[in-house]
Amino acid sequence: MNKSEKQKAKENERRQRILDTAFRIFVEKKIEAVSMGEIAEAVGIGRATLFRCYSNKTELVIAVCMAQWKSYLDELDRNRPISSVQDIPAIDRFIFTLDSYIEMYLNHKELLQYNDNFNHYVTHEGVDPEQFENIHTSVYSADTRLHMMYEKAKEDHTLRTDIPEDEFIRVTIHTMMAACTYYAGGFIWGAEDNRDYMPELIRLKEMIINYATASV
Repeated sequence: MNKSEKQKAKENERRQRILDTAFRIFVEKKIEAVSMGEIAEAVGIGRATLFRCYSNKTELVIAVCMAQWKSYLDELDRNRPISSVQDIPAIDRFIFTLDSYIEMYLNHKELLQYNDNFNHYVTHEGVDPEQFENIHTSVYSADTRLHMMYEKAKEDHTLRTDIPEDEFIRVTIHTMMAACTYYAGGFIWGAEDNRDYMPELIRLKEMIINYATASV
């Protein structure tokens, strides 16, 4: 490895430390309450160095979101490659997706909590839509899979396709994700610390499946 390669590797390692540290602090304290100076101190670098990597807090917040979702989706892709979507019935892909959100509730609560705070933050900050282009690219795999699932349902009729695709995804997949997010954050009526909400999520999953297959 030459000097240039070593420098690049060092910069990549530093960026990863920044992203990992920022994610942890953003989840613990909420994005709005955290300053760039606090992140720089936690990483062990100067503010100037942090700002050379990310010119402002919003840029860093978006970079953290992209990195976390890419890491999670890459893991899903390794377990079930996108090429396999056509090989299974649409209903099986649908159930796998609902289960993946429940698995996030069990093992990736921090990502759900960050995602909810992220949506709130960027909405109130008035972020330029162009800044979301890279995020859309990072979740391309998930969006593509859902579209392929809906198209597959038109062939195998295991899911209802009598309503538009966007609406179907919103009232099924997005509802499941929203519920898992709120349970992960405890933003529900009667929430109790350390309570296991799996029974409620499984019941919701059953209700969504019943809706998604009501007219097939």
